[in-house]
Amino acid sequence: MPAQATLLSRVRFRLAAIPDAVALASFGAVFLFFALAAENFLTPLSIANILTFASISGIVVVGVAVLMISGEFDLSVGSTFAVASYVFALGLIAEVPPLLCLLAALVVSALLGLLNGLIVTTTGIPSFIATLGTMLAYRGIARAIGGSDFAFYSGEPLLLFRILNAPLDSLNKSFSPAATFRISILWFGLIAVLLAQVLRRTRFGNWVFATGGNRGAALSLGVPVRRVVVANFVLAGLLAGVASVLQFAHRSSVDPLRGEGLELIAVAACVIGGLRLTGGSGSILGACLGMLLLQMLEQGLVLMQIPVQVFQAVAGLILIIAVISNTYLTGEG
Repeated sequence: MPAQATLLSRVRFRLAAIPDAVALASFGAVFLFFALAAENFLTPLSIANILTFASISGIVVVGVAVLMISGEFDLSVGSTFAVASYVFALGLIAEVPPLLCLLAALVVSALLGLLNGLIVTTTGIPSFIATLGTMLAYRGIARAIGGSDFAFYSGEPLLLFRILNAPLDSLNKSFSPAATFRISILWFGLIAVLLAQVLRRTRFGNWVFATGGNRGAALSLGVPVRRVVVANFVLAGLLAGVASVLQFAHRSSVDPLRGEGLELIAVAACVIGGLRLTGGSGSILGACLGMLLLQMLEQGLVLMQIPVQVFQAVAGLILIIAVISNTYLTGEG
């Protein structure tokens, strides 16, 4: 028994040194299950669907992940997503130059993130509560500017749409049946790699981990904690805007409920990916694995003809297991 306990402690210690251990194990287990149990799961079309649908939400997840590592939450990203979509859509419908519409959508989403950051840092209100309020407020803004109705762009196909999220035709047609890979997957990968490098190799990345790990110690070491928090809120809002225009470039429409529930998916993906709710730990890779796992779960259940309502139950179970596993590995439980 003592020998077994010692071996278990060693394994626990080594796994705890790998921030993405639980995410990798969870991803591998879910992938293996559906590869064996779901017919056509390993086909190019199925893999393309997983990556394409995960790429839009994944861009939002990356921004939320950086914010969570710094010890904060943003529950308003789904509403910001909707506001940016309407700004982009209504500008195009009004025949404003497409690049100006894109710029306006991104600026508005960044400003909404900035407002979140200023509220949290100047009032001391916990970000969970502050962004719960702005989530409702921003959703109201989206409904107001959209007239609580759908907005469609039915004009000529735009070059900007192709740049943002065109299908990868050459790749898709190389499979039979044709796959559904889109440029959004490349944007997702590029943004994830860029921010992963920022967190790992820059002074700002060190500040983010220090701010989330021990805010008092970070302040004593000269870390500009407030600026870091505000910058990360701006980043989360901006990436929600980026994701929204990428999705609009694909669908050419937006409705008042666009992005609803996205904030919960983002937090769930981050937690499944090994990020602590208290901040100071985690990685972009883990968060991306968490998002891909959730999308893979949904795709697998569809292929197995299991009611989609089961997705929420299974996702919730995986979330709880991930939290318990991370708590055990880090010795916090």
